[in-house]
Amino acid sequence: MLKNYIKTAWRNLWKGRVFNLLNLVGLAVAIACCTLIFLTVFYEFTYDRFHTKLDNIYQIYTVSNRAEGAEVTSSVPEPLTPALKAEYPAVKYMTRSADAGALIKYGNKELDENLHFVDEDFLKMFTFPLIEGNKNNVLSGLNNVVITQATAKALFGEEPALNKTVLLNINNVQQPFIVSGILEDISRHSSIEFDLLVRFEHYPNYAANINAWENRTHIAMIEFNNGYDPASFTSQLTPFVKKHFAPSIEILKKDGAKPNEKGDIFWLDIAPFSNNHFATNLGGVEGNPVNKTYPVSLIVIGCFILIIACINFINLSVARGFTRSREVGVRKTLGASKGQLLIQFWIETIMVCLASMVVGLLLCMALINQFKAIFKSRISLSMLLDPVTLFGIIILFLLVTAIAGFYPALMMVRYKTVAVLKGNTASTKPGKLRNTLLVVQFSLSTLLIICTIITWQQINYLQNKPLGYNKTEVLSIPVSGGLIGEKALKLMRNELKNHAEVASVTGAYMNMGRGNDGSSRSSILGFNFGDKEIRTHIQRVDYDYLKTLDIKLLEGREFNPDFAGDSTAVIINETMARQLGTKNVLGSFVPMYDSVAKVQVVGIVKDYNFRSLHEDIAPLTLTMDKHYEINYIFVKVKPGNLVASYDAIKKSWNRQYPNTEFEGSWINENTERQYLNERRLSGIFVSGAVIAIVISCIGLLAISIMIVLQRTKEIGIRKVLGSSVGGIVLLLSMDFVKLVLLASVIAFPIAWWLMNNWLQSFAYRITIQWWVFALATLLAILLAFITISFQSVKAALANPVKSLRSE
Repeated sequence: MLKNYIKTAWRNLWKGRVFNLLNLVGLAVAIACCTLIFLTVFYEFTYDRFHTKLDNIYQIYTVSNRAEGAEVTSSVPEPLTPALKAEYPAVKYMTRSADAGALIKYGNKELDENLHFVDEDFLKMFTFPLIEGNKNNVLSGLNNVVITQATAKALFGEEPALNKTVLLNINNVQQPFIVSGILEDISRHSSIEFDLLVRFEHYPNYAANINAWENRTHIAMIEFNNGYDPASFTSQLTPFVKKHFAPSIEILKKDGAKPNEKGDIFWLDIAPFSNNHFATNLGGVEGNPVNKTYPVSLIVIGCFILIIACINFINLSVARGFTRSREVGVRKTLGASKGQLLIQFWIETIMVCLASMVVGLLLCMALINQFKAIFKSRISLSMLLDPVTLFGIIILFLLVTAIAGFYPALMMVRYKTVAVLKGNTASTKPGKLRNTLLVVQFSLSTLLIICTIITWQQINYLQNKPLGYNKTEVLSIPVSGGLIGEKALKLMRNELKNHAEVASVTGAYMNMGRGNDGSSRSSILGFNFGDKEIRTHIQRVDYDYLKTLDIKLLEGREFNPDFAGDSTAVIINETMARQLGTKNVLGSFVPMYDSVAKVQVVGIVKDYNFRSLHEDIAPLTLTMDKHYEINYIFVKVKPGNLVASYDAIKKSWNRQYPNTEFEGSWINENTERQYLNERRLSGIFVSGAVIAIVISCIGLLAISIMIVLQRTKEIGIRKVLGSSVGGIVLLLSMDFVKLVLLASVIAFPIAWWLMNNWLQSFAYRITIQWWVFALATLLAILLAFITISFQSVKAALANPVKSLRSE
């Protein structure tokens, strides 16, 4: 019985092969795209899921309810972790966490590795499998070091690594460490990445900050006892906060901080580590968090594409139903039941869907490398064999088959036998359904076109907005691998001073944008000035900083080696000067540090965007305070041949530091990396819009072919009566053009609401213009008209005698 159903289905599919091929192509493209999209979403949402106790691990953060709004930060003081663990029995494990670069040496081998400072509980909390060593005591010794398998192989080769002594250069001090454990290489699916683990007690300035509750230097994670309700933990922290953070609370009160509904102006809170990959609102979380807008947008666009493909399937199946009405009538006359007809049509649907699924997965395999390159995705074909992924593919197949196949099959089996045998299948309902589905289809396509145009405008605006400094001719070089920043800067100055293409060299604590090292730093200092608290970003710089970056000096002078007192002098920006609020800011003395004398303001610079354009310009203080390290060297080159200048600087670096990788990048590249999520989003919208329009046009082409076939006699009569080719094309096209116009009107408010909300995340943003909507509508109409015209022109040019004879 099933064999007969399949043979009959194959015969019917072959008979209508043109429409079925269009159906198959549209559905296959949609399945390929959706598979790639949903694999990416699955990858993003399963970050860190290999940690067995993930749901019981939380990150601590602080909230200051300032007068201008709540300030959230994940940086905490060093004494916080031991104090919480000592005072709250519900805390099972806690660990501090901070990163740094370090040189590790064994014999003649030296490696530049990513060092992670943690507490002893770290490996008890997180599931990083040990190949050798015991996780319960592997970090019990202060001079123990745990290394990854890749580091062990690079350093020791085939020699046993356990219990070997290595030398680590931490904070410019070389110390011996014993290899106490070897970990499996860290999964790329982990937001915590490192090559070496050492105890937090080796963190720079640890001894000086161990009792400093006002100095926040790192992040901290906490694991509770089994069965404990974490929600009750924060409410129990009020006495702890009042005890240890009293000075911070007093400063906030003086500064006009507003109490929350519980009466607190400063409090501790916790965030699930399971959401760490998306915790862009905290700052200072492990890894490089991704804005949740990115995967959510992927889900929405994937669903849009799938819906559009299903609409195509339904419309084409319904349209073909008119040509098969007599077949249904004959089958019913010969005794076929509704159930048998339903099974017959559904088997046809399953066969088309199954073929589309196979072709779609083959397309997915062929396009996966290009997809990964465009969207910087880490998905792989092996993910298709994951049980969850396989289950998802099966559900997707069943869903598409059910949605796309049920209504057309049901509609065809409900034809009245007598009516269809007389050739009367006219009904307004299928036309209404077809038009409704086409409106939905083009509403989604127009929505994606509008989103594409607006995201492109915003990214173009961000890239071209003047930032107040030179970003095109300045090279940023990270100082990593345990190198001493000041020494590296001095050597590079001497090395490059005779290079004709080099204009100036300087150094800084913070980078501009995000460099090739992937890290970003910030340091905010708060101090009392008069009757209010002043908060400012601190940027350690060296001589020629303003000259190298072409930052405009409004008043005063730049730091100068001829002035011995510049180590206690500062240069501030306009926003910082306004915050101080005094009449004669230049030359005034400011009590920025409690432990030293007041610092003098020797210069005021024009405001420049030292952070991303998501944020307004904040108060900034430039200092030469040596408590802040030189982490980046900036080299300004003369315009002309930037490639040759880059190569020359790289060669100079490699001569000085042959064992440390050169990670230099132009500052304009760094600033563009700040908007990686936005560029991804733009790419998603562009790709989604193109695919949605292509699939919609495939369906529209098939429907126009079907309608022209149904109206062959009408077209012939109109031509005989004198209608022109243009008039017939316009007649056949206008109904669809009206539907596209209606779809655009529906898409407008949705697109405006979505994109207006997205733009609010930028301090500097474009204004949505009316012409964006007009352009999107024009594009949709033009594409629809061109698609329909292929068949309309062919029908209008046909000989009317042949058309009437065929009828």
